[in-house]
Amino acid sequence: MRFPQLETDRLVLRELTLDDMEFYFRHFNIIEIVKGCCFPGPKSLDASREELELYCIRPFKENSGIRWGIVMKGNHKLIGTCGFTHWWKNERRGETGYDMNPVFWRQGIMMEALRAVLKYGFESMDLDKIQAVIDSENIRSQRLTLRLGFKKESVLRQNSVFEGQYRDDAYYSLIKEEWKVEQIKS
Repeated sequence: MRFPQLETDRLVLRELTLDDMEFYFRHFNIIEIVKGCCFPGPKSLDASREELELYCIRPFKENSGIRWGIVMKGNHKLIGTCGFTHWWKNERRGETGYDMNPVFWRQGIMMEALRAVLKYGFESMDLDKIQAVIDSENIRSQRLTLRLGFKKESVLRQNSVFEGQYRDDAYYSLIKEEWKVEQIKS
């Protein structure tokens, strides 16, 4: 299966490859991204290569997820990633994940990228439900999902551990029928 490239007014969402290893290393060691994802960055280029393969390349090959690299049109420099970290085909649901270099925050870029990803998920992957699991302290990400039409389902208390501390995870979801209604309003 060929990797689907997505385009929006300002963005190209493209396949991530091993050639993106240095980006992955730098990007996932930006402190704001580490804190937002609650996941430590790779410690070396070798670790970066392994994570890039595990989290971005292999899921598409194994038909269990898909992750795009985000670039601005006219510029080939990656500024973030987004996609489906998990895809449960039999249940017709997926879990989205995303991250962006803070230099590009507050410009509506991730909103634009995720709209394309949601459309792809509901229309091309035939998902009925898309969920997002967000650290309860990541208010920026929670606001973004709400603006995209997601509803907060629950908070799982002390569900994960980051930097030696228990963290609460907030669960959000968007149902296909709700998404369709929002598309009609837009």
